[in-house]
Amino acid sequence: MAAALTVTGVLTWASVAVAASITLSDAIERALRAAPSVGVAAAASDMSVAHVREQRAPLFPNIASGGEYYQAPGYNQVITNRGLSTVLVMLDYTAWDWGRRQARLRAAEYVAQASRFGIAAARAQTVFDATVAYFDLLRARGMQKDLQASLDRLTRYAGTISDLNKSGRMITNDVLKAQTARDAVELALDYARGNAERASETLGALMGEPNQGDLEAAPISGVPPKPSGDLAQSPVMQAAQRAILSATQQIKAARAERLPTVQVAFTTGFLGVDPRPTIAHNFGGSYDTVVSMPLFDGGLISSHIDQARAKENSALAQARQTEYLLTRRIADASRRYDIANHQLEILYRVQPTADDAFALTWTRFLGGGVVTMLEVLDAYQVAQQLRLQRHDQEFNAREAAAEANLLYGHIQ
Repeated sequence: MAAALTVTGVLTWASVAVAASITLSDAIERALRAAPSVGVAAAASDMSVAHVREQRAPLFPNIASGGEYYQAPGYNQVITNRGLSTVLVMLDYTAWDWGRRQARLRAAEYVAQASRFGIAAARAQTVFDATVAYFDLLRARGMQKDLQASLDRLTRYAGTISDLNKSGRMITNDVLKAQTARDAVELALDYARGNAERASETLGALMGEPNQGDLEAAPISGVPPKPSGDLAQSPVMQAAQRAILSATQQIKAARAERLPTVQVAFTTGFLGVDPRPTIAHNFGGSYDTVVSMPLFDGGLISSHIDQARAKENSALAQARQTEYLLTRRIADASRRYDIANHQLEILYRVQPTADDAFALTWTRFLGGGVVTMLEVLDAYQVAQQLRLQRHDQEFNAREAAAEANLLYGHIQ
């Protein structure tokens, strides 16, 4: 008995677990954890941060140590001094370069900032994909539910017509028409069930849980308000602006290559011929200052400047193109949102009228009024199509709002 109760409890829990619905926030959270694009963007950001550290290093002195013991007995000692023993600590520092290092550092910092905006853009895209997949599942399940209810109703209507035919109040042609309408809805229900399973598997794949054909979406009432924002603050536009600033700094760094560079060096340690007297008596130091300036480089610096200018022009063009595309997509999403909302207003207003028209037609048909079965089925199909269209328009409005959130960079 205890074992039976245990099995019953496990089966009950399993059925509840299968029937449990997933919420939109839960779907987004799982999708963000599973999205490979977010990981790729994060890796690119880490790489750019490391590049910033690389460009910051030349701003500090370079300190190194080294030791050497060298003997050349086969050569003239006047030249080789017979040997060399060194144990040195060396400091090298670029004292002045007209801002070349600073410009390269700023360029790298702007790239790092752009990469961080890339993470935000990847997250926003993942949120959009998961949100649209969730809304698609919600639409598919809603249509499946309505078609199932329609099939049940038509099954009862067909049974009623069949019973009336047996009593002689209906003709066989009416029975066939009712049965045909019922079969058509059954076919549509099977198609809707397949769409629901496909939508469920799509959402499951986005969440890193493939082959989930039985997911249920928690119902959402109404549609969200139309999103608003400033395109200039979107991650995509912010990244484009950082690319322009980075290219500008690269031009500055390339131009500074033509100017003089001042470097200083300092060494301390031991320098001599043999190790023992070198360590005992030859501890000292040296100082060095070098001013260097290129006089002829075959056009190398000019090519660096031209490349940097080309990058800046490319970044400017890319920013303009990005703004153009975002503006068009925002306008299109806003228009689709307005159209869907207007359609929903009409559907909510006319649905009761269509339901009443069918109910009246069905009552007159059963009461022996001058109403044909075709008129009854036509009234029923009109009411049913309006009910199904509501799911499509709700999806259209929600998808348009989600796309606007994506373009503005909003992460729900």
